Amino acid sequence: MLAVALSQPVLPSPVVYPATSNDLDPLAEVLAQVFHPPSGLQRWIYPIRKLGIREELRLRLAARDPHYCCLAAAVGSEVVGTAEISLRVTAYGKYPYLSNLAVLPGWRRRGIARLLLLSAEGVAKGWGYRCLHLHVLEDNLPARQLYAQLRYTPIERTSQLWRWLGIPPQLLLCKWLP
Repeated sequence: MLAVALSQPVLPSPVVYPATSNDLDPLAEVLAQVFHPPSGLQRWIYPIRKLGIREELRLRLAARDPHYCCLAAAVGSEVVGTAEISLRVTAYGKYPYLSNLAVLPGWRRRGIARLLLLSAEGVAKGWGYRCLHLHVLEDNLPARQLYAQLRYTPIERTSQLWRWLGIPPQLLLCKWLP
């Protein structure tokens, strides 16, 4: 029994850190794989899509906006997840908003998304805010379960009109930070 336990590889713990331009290629790979998987005919435009994602990310990082942060999650030297935090401006004021939370499929259910969320909450608090907002597709039950465990609550639902385009409604969630 002990021999079996010792023969299984021990993976390093995930580490979350602020991304830099050195992370552009692996971050673009994560975002492209998660949001635009290269399957079917999509595989032909996958390299172009990934290049576009890389360029958009490069521009956001190069802008050096003090209220923008791209987080990378790595296991060992492999980037396996990411999330971005920025300020959204509305008629009611500014608030920190999380977008592009993505974890490679092979690395899901290992606490990486949770680490990214908790790190993003720390960034928002560091900016002097006491809440963090994000959108989730209404039918993304695993993500909704994670957000509920971390005390994110729905505050708004997008219009049903999106259903006509085959897009499920989104929920705007908010967490008040301690």
